[in-house]
Amino acid sequence: MAGAPAVISVVNQPISLQVNTSPGVPLSVKVVDANGNPVSGVTVTFMPKGNQALCSFAGGVNSAVTNAQGVATSAAITANGVVGSYLVEAWVGTWPPVPGAVGPAIFSLSNSPGYATGNVAAVVAAWNTAKADLATAQATLATLQTNLATLEADCDALYALNAGDVADWLRLHLIQTLLGNKPRVSAHGDSAPQVLAVFAAQPGGRDLAIVDQRPISSTPNGAACGLS
Repeated sequence: MAGAPAVISVVNQPISLQVNTSPGVPLSVKVVDANGNPVSGVTVTFMPKGNQALCSFAGGVNSAVTNAQGVATSAAITANGVVGSYLVEAWVGTWPPVPGAVGPAIFSLSNSPGYATGNVAAVVAAWNTAKADLATAQATLATLQTNLATLEADCDALYALNAGDVADWLRLHLIQTLLGNKPRVSAHGDSAPQVLAVFAAQPGGRDLAIVDQRPISSTPNGAACGLS
């Protein structure tokens, strides 16, 4: 026959919990007497210890009773929304522990940001579609840059022929067509400087070299889903 509880130890715990989710793995401890025999029918209290990152127990029940094997299993736990590490203490008896209480068994847990590993196939499919659309957008931008450079040359030729009003008309209508925007016109009727400011190659403004060139696998979801 088992004697009084003497030792409480961790049996099972999740390593990392995604924020605001339940891992489906409860906390379990085992209580034995001084001879290592399992002690059944005793209450164990689980108490999270942390300032921000924490977990909670289903129904607010943070205690359990040991079974015939001396094992007490907590209610389902859920991580809160704060990323970080924290401890959960398990004591024989109620909280706060009385002097001489057996414990604590200490669980080391952490709440992680949570990555899109539950629907990898859908993420990969969406990523492949996005990559194709990105390539199309970049090709369209390259074509637009070429067309704008050609137009600027045309406008320069018209200004050289003293037909600046025609060049202004071209720029005005093109910017309205492409950007849905009407350029400002100065008090003396010269729109060219304002339109040129829009069409001109701004320093770094349309330079794809400044775009973040890191591979998508350097991001958490990209790495988790094996994207490339």
